[in-house]
Amino acid sequence: MISAIVATTTVALFVHGYFLQPEFATALQQPSLRLTCLAMVFISSLLFLVQRNGWFTKQRMLNLSLLYQVFVSFSIGIIETSVSAVGNPPIRGLTFLGLWFFMSAFLLPNAPLKMAIMGASSIAAWGFGYWININVNGVLPLQDNRLALLLGQMLVTGTWMLLINRAAVTMHLKQERAEQLGSYQLEAKIGSGGMGEVWQAKHKLLVRDAAIKLIRPDVLRASTGREAQSLLRRFEREARVTAQLQSPNTVALYDFGHTRDGSIYYVMELLKGLDLQTLVERFGPMHPGRVTNTLIQVCESLEEAHRAGLVHRDVKPKNIFLAKLGLQYDFAKVLDFGLVRVPRHSEDTSITMQGVTAGTPAYISPEAAIGHEDIDGRADLYSLGCVAYFLLTGKTVFDEPSVVAHAIAHVQSPVIPPSERIELPIPADLEKIVLRLLEKKKEDRFQTAFDLARSLRDLETVPEFCPYTAAEWWATNLPETMTPSVLDHSPLPLASSQPAMRVG
Repeated sequence: MISAIVATTTVALFVHGYFLQPEFATALQQPSLRLTCLAMVFISSLLFLVQRNGWFTKQRMLNLSLLYQVFVSFSIGIIETSVSAVGNPPIRGLTFLGLWFFMSAFLLPNAPLKMAIMGASSIAAWGFGYWININVNGVLPLQDNRLALLLGQMLVTGTWMLLINRAAVTMHLKQERAEQLGSYQLEAKIGSGGMGEVWQAKHKLLVRDAAIKLIRPDVLRASTGREAQSLLRRFEREARVTAQLQSPNTVALYDFGHTRDGSIYYVMELLKGLDLQTLVERFGPMHPGRVTNTLIQVCESLEEAHRAGLVHRDVKPKNIFLAKLGLQYDFAKVLDFGLVRVPRHSEDTSITMQGVTAGTPAYISPEAAIGHEDIDGRADLYSLGCVAYFLLTGKTVFDEPSVVAHAIAHVQSPVIPPSERIELPIPADLEKIVLRLLEKKKEDRFQTAFDLARSLRDLETVPEFCPYTAAEWWATNLPETMTPSVLDHSPLPLASSQPAMRVG
């Protein structure tokens, strides 16, 4: 932010001085002054771009900021002393370097020793800029008493900068300690939603990356007492349910806990890849063989949950993640069990929350849409059919303008076959499976995720999307997730977690 302030302020002051101060307009004829102006705008804009895009780590940005502070001080020295002080006029107000010191202390706090070195270097850089003006640009030197007054101002404001910087660093450390959850250190926010926030984190001893989902105290304080209690119970239930499941296609849970400031969190594996919603939006409909492979893996996760009496109730592309896991590509992970329905004997069956819909309108089953209490795993399979439809066509089953219209369509409207919604070929056997999943009556669908996976494995007309093809796709489209050895050489076929599909 401070680099953007410097860039815009430099332009504004130069334009202002050029039109309102003839002496400054004359001084601008000097190449060194114009070059300094352009360099300050360019470097400030570049630093803003680097910070905005997160290209460097926080520590590297802090080190860069020290060099930037010295460079700005040098530029201030050239600009501030570019006009000769004819007649030895009195100095009124502070040098711009003093203002820069105060801004740096508040907006760019750093380690005290580094800040002290930066302050001394900045004063020296200001003096170097002043020396250039005298010896290169022919500017008349300041009287000794005036120069001594400016240097005194720099020393005083530099001292205040160190004191303010120390207070700012202390506040920053307190905030950082508040962001240490158990053995994990928060690093960057990944996303946020109704349940709270998701952060990228790292275990402080094992140096293992993880994702942390948390509810902060301010989120709870913003809710009514009943809503806050429901939110907490739902969050804790999601953690417990996820921890019970051991399928490799269900996101793994590492830890759960509370912090001293009242935050509640759980730690799960950090995945490299894309959710299916983002993948289709970015790259278009998926290859039928790839869709088949993904559905089989999702069935592995759902079958375990259904056998435990759990119903996900929010199966949708956003909650299915396609990841690179070790040496395996296109590894599907099912996320977000926050709306899961548990067995009737559990005390958690009554947990609801005002304003929370049991599912997403575009992917909700007919029985859930009309509020049936007897929801079982076949509702998840209907939602999975909606997901398959979206993966093959890039479109939802029904394109309705409202939640109510979506619910009515799922209950009453016939499904247009996916092959009629897109020009790309869709194997007839795969389309038949998708349409069976989208039957209105749950008795007419596949009865278990195991049966669905078996039918998908038996397909003979679906073109193969083998591990070798998956590796090539990842190397081409998501190279940031690949290891250097994979990028530098042709990707090798990797062992798949699923049985090989037969190709006709």
